[in-house]
Amino acid sequence: MFKAFRVKLSLIFAVLFQASFALFSHAQEPHWTARNMPRESFLIIAHRGAGDLGPENCLASLELSWSMGAGCEIDVRSTKDGRIVMFHDATFKRILPNAPEEFKQLGIKDLTYDEVRALDIGSYRGEEFKGEKVVSIEEVVAALKKDRKRRVFIDVKDVDLKQLAAAVADVRRQVTLTTNKEEQLAEWAELVPCADGSLWIGLGKAPDEELEARVKTLREKNFCGVTRVSLHVTRTASGALSPSSELIRKYADEFRRRGVELRVFARGSEACPNVKADVAFYRELLELGVTGFASDRFDCAIEAVDAFYGEPTPDWNVRQNVPEDELVIMGHRGMGNEAPEGTLESFRQAWALGVDPEADIRTTKDGVVVSFHDDNFARILPDAPEEIKRLGVKDLTFAELQKLDVGAYMGEEFRGQRPVDMAAIIEELRKDPRRLIFCDLKNVDLAKFAQETEPVWKQIVLTSSDYSALKLWKELAPTSKTRLWTPRAWTDSPEAWNAGFQKIAEQKFTALDFVQTHVKLDERGSFTPSEETLRKTAAAARLAGVRFEVMTLTYGDKDFAYAKILDFGASALSGDYPTATRGAVRKYYREQK
Repeated sequence: MFKAFRVKLSLIFAVLFQASFALFSHAQEPHWTARNMPRESFLIIAHRGAGDLGPENCLASLELSWSMGAGCEIDVRSTKDGRIVMFHDATFKRILPNAPEEFKQLGIKDLTYDEVRALDIGSYRGEEFKGEKVVSIEEVVAALKKDRKRRVFIDVKDVDLKQLAAAVADVRRQVTLTTNKEEQLAEWAELVPCADGSLWIGLGKAPDEELEARVKTLREKNFCGVTRVSLHVTRTASGALSPSSELIRKYADEFRRRGVELRVFARGSEACPNVKADVAFYRELLELGVTGFASDRFDCAIEAVDAFYGEPTPDWNVRQNVPEDELVIMGHRGMGNEAPEGTLESFRQAWALGVDPEADIRTTKDGVVVSFHDDNFARILPDAPEEIKRLGVKDLTFAELQKLDVGAYMGEEFRGQRPVDMAAIIEELRKDPRRLIFCDLKNVDLAKFAQETEPVWKQIVLTSSDYSALKLWKELAPTSKTRLWTPRAWTDSPEAWNAGFQKIAEQKFTALDFVQTHVKLDERGSFTPSEETLRKTAAAARLAGVRFEVMTLTYGDKDFAYAKILDFGASALSGDYPTATRGAVRKYYREQK
């Protein structure tokens, strides 16, 4: 579907490494763009179902947009007898131009569902669309159930939110409520667990000062119920963006740090009526850091985004493209060698340092998901009886597991630390939405785990060397993140690495947010895998918007190791020395400025 991703990996490598790897000047601040997020996470929404490519708010238009890889925005109203249907206008005047004048003045609310279904809402766009019918919310839900990747943004016009929430309950994770009224999003958040809410503002006419006043109220309410903002943008007669490019960049940075998506709606104007089909317009917005589009010409938006992601970036560097506070540092098993692994105390220590901890997840005998790495207790409980050492998490209930001291093996100062379950981890995550935790999959039922962790999906990075498990997880928890760690056998030779990595690239990095590799560095400064391999891997992953993460197995506490890895293009680091890593990153960003 996406043309830019059909290029073979070998060709990508050839183009990338014929160019130099020269750095930009480091005087400017890091310039974040959507290349730092997976291409499949960049959602493009077709306005009113299919925008200008089909009749609005009909089932055929939805199917067209979904088939092209877009989500759909639809408008909903209630009929006279209380059925929720798709329809935008308050009257039939525009959609039924040949109807009697008195009928044109009526609207959905004046007719029963059966009367509404008798209308032809396709003919106004051409004979090829003749016979399209008004669609019920039940039909939309049935269409969503055919494919969990389908998304719909429901713009509420005249409906009861409780009724709508009940209607979409089975597909609520595929539904985003969209409105220009904050109070409706707050109500939706109460009605729908883990609701997704989009606020549209601007209409392409609002001056910067007016938008700032609107956003100020959002800040005061801590963006209550708002997970996405759709900003209407157009061009002025002089070619400038309205609102200004400076304000768009400001909001892109601020909203992203809040975990709020900034989507731009390309809005035509009298001065620039064709801006919605202007690929260069979308490209300009991509450079400003927007993270989604909505459009009547979503095909042009798709073209621009595919081209943007498909451009080789040999002069890309971490300093200019990843703000320091957004470079991911993961603490191996919590805090690596600095604290007992996998405990809540270690996780808290990591978050306080600005590090995202890793938890290895297993299931106890009574079905509780806990953080514990090893198959047995021999290493963590060196003084336990031999029969206990041979046991593992799966052999004990959570209550029994809680009796074990998993801190003392590292020293007296850690004595008394206990295994932690996922419920306690979730409680910690909800204290700060900026916290992430990497959950390394050991022995867990993914469907059950997805259900239990739904309130914090956005804060979980499921990690595994099993690519099929990660793709399943993305279906179960679509707003969560994933990390594929590459088997160490891949590093045996360049041939083994290329063969393994080629398989991922051929699947276009589908369902991945991170790709991690383990590296070794000898006393001469030589890397395994090689420097060339690491650069190629980072560049290929970047074309899909996937973060390339490096875990250092040797010299993981030395500044020079981290500096070289970051220069190779890694935008995430992990290891057993998180304090040293944090210090080395700080030093790296302050060099050559």
